Amino acid sequence: MSIAGSISSVELRDLALSLVALVIAFSVLGESRIPGLETILIATVGVGTGFLLHEMSHKFVALHYGYIAEYRANMMGLVLAVVMSFAGFIFAAPGAVMITKPSAPVEFYMQDSFGQEELNARAKREMLRISLAGPMTNIALVIAFVLLLVSDIAGRGLLSQAFNFALFINLTLAAFNMLPFGPLDGKKIFDCNRAVWALVGVPTILAALPVYLGMI
Repeated sequence: MSIAGSISSVELRDLALSLVALVIAFSVLGESRIPGLETILIATVGVGTGFLLHEMSHKFVALHYGYIAEYRANMMGLVLAVVMSFAGFIFAAPGAVMITKPSAPVEFYMQDSFGQEELNARAKREMLRISLAGPMTNIALVIAFVLLLVSDIAGRGLLSQAFNFALFINLTLAAFNMLPFGPLDGKKIFDCNRAVWALVGVPTILAALPVYLGMI
């Protein structure tokens, strides 16, 4: 199945609504006036890489393992993100990829050579990889934007600002999602494999800590 064929019209609508709402929220944030085109373009690069690629990574890894996976927007979360941006801060809960396992015929279970323990272990490995996909995509993008900025390929203009903002968005998203609490990716990763969480989550959170504390 092609990428286009795996995205339904409803999912496409929810992704577009989420992207537009988040771009508006981040464009308005900290502005005392209507944001200009440059601000909107900078926000679009950051949100487009940080949010869209994060969610699509979850989706396509889940599809690879045979799950049904579709993004669904949290309309109230999107409204709150836009409203709060006018107050100078954002707590965004735009939505999530809903993942379910398709029901299999009885014959599948009767013929499956795996015992229950092996099936549970396999499901845990799949959930670990699906949960890791989003934050690892953000981490890879952080590295890519750091290299782009260090290379000075973007110069000192609009592209440089867009790369810096995208670096900020991807780093903070990766760190936030690696927190081992609630419905976050970090909680699922922690429950599946604490060593993997420590290896990926701890350095990511520590790297983003100065940003959250306002030190940089």
